[in-house]
Parts: sequence; structure tokens; C-alpha cells
Amino acid sequence: MARKNTILTLSPVLTDWSAPCQVDSEKTKKFLKNNYKFLIIYGILLLLFTVRLDYEVYTPGGLSNLNKRISVDNPYESKGSLNLTYVNAKKGIIPMILLSYIIPSWDLVSIDDSRIEDEDYIDILARGKIDLKSVNGNATITAFKKANMDYNIVKNDLTVYYVFNEATTNLKVGDIIKKVDDEVVSDLASFKKLISEKNVGDTVTFTVIRNNKETIKTGKIYESDGGKLIGIYLTSVLEVTTDKNVVFKYKNNESGSSGGLMSALEIYNQLTKSDITKGLTIAGTGTIDMDGNVGEIAGVKTLSQSKWLIVLSTILLLVICLTFPLSADNYEEAKQIVNKYNYKIKLIEAKNFNQVLEDLEKI
Repeated sequence: MARKNTILTLSPVLTDWSAPCQVDSEKTKKFLKNNYKFLIIYGILLLLFTVRLDYEVYTPGGLSNLNKRISVDNPYESKGSLNLTYVNAKKGIIPMILLSYIIPSWDLVSIDDSRIEDEDYIDILARGKIDLKSVNGNATITAFKKANMDYNIVKNDLTVYYVFNEATTNLKVGDIIKKVDDEVVSDLASFKKLISEKNVGDTVTFTVIRNNKETIKTGKIYESDGGKLIGIYLTSVLEVTTDKNVVFKYKNNESGSSGGLMSALEIYNQLTKSDITKGLTIAGTGTIDMDGNVGEIAGVKTLSQSKWLIVLSTILLLVICLTFPLSADNYEEAKQIVNKYNYKIKLIEAKNFNQVLEDLEKI
């Protein structure tokens, strides 16, 4: 029987990899040709609404009732209200910037105005939180002092407020300095003394509190204008205890020192029988120090042109701060706006806490 041989022939299979690419390329070309107008418009809109420039746009905000932000144990009731005026800070995208040139009540502000040298934007936000905490302590001290009630300053946190470009350090804004080379520091004077005793070029070790945890950081001494520096700016943030507990309930996105005056008025009003509001809606702004002195703020034009001014009753009292002896001060700026739009508002020129209380009594 003859044997049949089976011969298996292997032939290479050639795949034309260029074919799918050619098909995709043709589809892509067709898609671009048919939709190029849409894609151009989409690209422009994406650029306009996502690219952020180094600006913020301040727009009219409204009122924040401080009775909902601040509470004191066993408070006295108020017939009226004490309110903090605020503005909205919008991101500096191109449409917002263009609108700020058209809408009179919108203010265009460069981030560089609140930035020190080339610092990160996060540092600016951290500094706003420091300001809020500091002014809350000042407001508490001012109110309790005026009400003749006991308070105690139990802690003075030396907090890093700025870090300058010249500095060789890993300290950050918000760090609370507790020790300098194992020496406890309790105030700015003791810090300066310890630094002055070092030599230029020395590396100093700092024990700091960062994010509620103790850690070690360093900095190198350098000379500037005949003085020895680390290259940081410190501020004192006071922690105060009181007979009546004071609780501040601000939101995470709220910061800054502009609510100091109104916070002090709200705390004082909850501590005392005499209702300083007299049933009125009192709104205002202004920083305050622990001695009750009032400082100016930015954005008065924006505040004064807020829509809420139009709908509030004619008994609205707007407290605007004044820093003497500035010529272009907040009070005069607000006064011009009120006169221009014929708002039925009573303005008080605020220099210090006691003076504001006296003027409120005259209303």
C-alpha cells in the first residue's frame, strides 16, 4: 500500500499595518474639516475660562449676621443685628477681568498687592487665616475690657507671617515658633535677643508647631543693613480665656482681619444688658487691635455698591472704619458712594471702639 505523504506549506501572513492608520487619518481629517469652527470656539472658551492670571476681581457681596458667627455663654438678646460686610473674590480669569473694566462696582486687584516677593499663593491664604485668628483675639480682649469682665492672655504664639527671598530656611507661613536652639521663646523681644547673639552664617534650629504637630526646622543667619536676620516676619497671635466662653464659627473659606471691629461689637452686645443695636440693622467692617484702635480695609467702593444696600430699610447704619490721618480714607470714599447713589444710610466714622459705641448711643 502506497503511503501518502502530506506536505504542510507555511506561508507568511503579511499584515498591512498602514491600512488602519490610513483609515483613521482620513476620518480625522474629515472630522476636523467638518467641525473646525466648533473646535476653535471650544479652544477659545477653554482658554478664557480656565487660564487664571495673577489677579482677583472683587465683586459686591452682602451681609453676614455675626450672631450666627459668634456665640457667648448666656448671651443677652438683641432686637437688631450686627453684621459684617464682605466682598466676593473671584478668580482672575479673562472674562472676569474684562467685566471689571465695565462694571463700576467691580474692583480688579493684583495678587502681587498681597504677595511678598515671589511667595506661593498658598502662603497668602495661610496669612489670611492668621489674620482671622489674631483679630478674633483682639476683638475678645476689646469687648471684655469694655464690659469690665475678666479675661486672661494664656498664650502668645509667635507665628511666621512672611518668609523673604533672602532667607535660607525651611520655615513656612503659619509655623508657630516655640524654641530657638532649645531656648524657649515667649515673645518677639526674646526671639530678637536670641538671634542677635548668633554669628552671621550660623545655622539656627527652631522647634515649631506645624499642622498641630511639633517639628524641627532650621534657618541660617545673614546680615542686612547692619543687623542679623533669619529672613522671616513674625506676628503675635494671642490665645485668650474668659469667664464667659466665646466661640467663633467661621467657615473654612473665610479669613482676614476686616471683621475685627464688628466682632468686638457683637461680643460686647452679647455681654451687656444695653442693646446697642436698638432694633437697627448695623453693618460695617474694619480691623481692630487689642487696644480697640480701628484700622482701614480695602474694597469700600465694592462694599458700598453692594445690592443689599438698596433693599435694606432706611434705618440701616453702616459703620465704616477710618485710619487717621489718611486723606483718601474709607469713610470719605464710602460717603461719596452714599451721596452719589442717594442711599438712606447713616455713616459713622470709626477711629476706635469706644468712640463707635458713643456714636451708636447718639443714633
